[in-house]
Amino acid sequence: MKRFAVIPNLYKDPDLKITEKIKKTLASGGIGADVIAEYGTDRLKGYDCAVVLGGDGTILDVAKKAAVCGVPVAGINLGRVGYLSSVEPDGIEKLLEIGDGSHYSERMMLSLLYRGEEYTALNDFVVSEARAARMISVDVKAHGLPAYEYCCTALIFSTPTGSSGYNVSAGGPVLDPELHCTVVTPVCPHTGASCSFVYGGETEFALTNASSPDKTVMISSDGALDLPFSLGETVTVRKSPYKVRLIRFDDEPFTKTLLRKMKI
Repeated sequence: MKRFAVIPNLYKDPDLKITEKIKKTLASGGIGADVIAEYGTDRLKGYDCAVVLGGDGTILDVAKKAAVCGVPVAGINLGRVGYLSSVEPDGIEKLLEIGDGSHYSERMMLSLLYRGEEYTALNDFVVSEARAARMISVDVKAHGLPAYEYCCTALIFSTPTGSSGYNVSAGGPVLDPELHCTVVTPVCPHTGASCSFVYGGETEFALTNASSPDKTVMISSDGALDLPFSLGETVTVRKSPYKVRLIRFDDEPFTKTLLRKMKI
């Protein structure tokens, strides 16, 4: 028997009505379900699917942990946009259609090698000044060769999935989310190149903080987890060995989905 992990959102479903409805729906199709409030990687191992209630932020967090143990994710949209979600709350019966691969959309992630630790991002890593919109300088090498020294208020390293987020707001391109590539986009560049560059998925980047000593530079992962980036320090950004599998129930082109979700 299939067994799903159901991850509730107590902020958006405080009385667990939607959570309980999902459990009953799955049971009607012979699928077992466990409600899991703490969803670390070890807790998700062994499940056939992780059903996540919430917006894109919640789905991002769960998806990164689920990817490590190869568990696909089905998002129930309780947020505003829900670009990563699989279904709306009134369509949870579709969860009974989840099969063995026919509905998976595989997404690339990025890894950040930082002070002996490795962090992952499904959307993006962003280098910026911590205190205000002040200029920073970041020297970037691609595959060991000098690429560019950026002088800007922030520098975005985005996956195709994340290209429709902060990246596009900063003037970057929207990419098909199933591509394997990295887009580098400067925010408000002071001098030089103001365009984005799209690199192949296997490109490894070395980032060195070349800002002035009075700057407090940070690196964020998917809009969270601010890591201090010291003057002269070098970190590495590259493709993660793990891939996120998001459940999809239709063949709608990503462009149509994006325009519909953003009400354009």
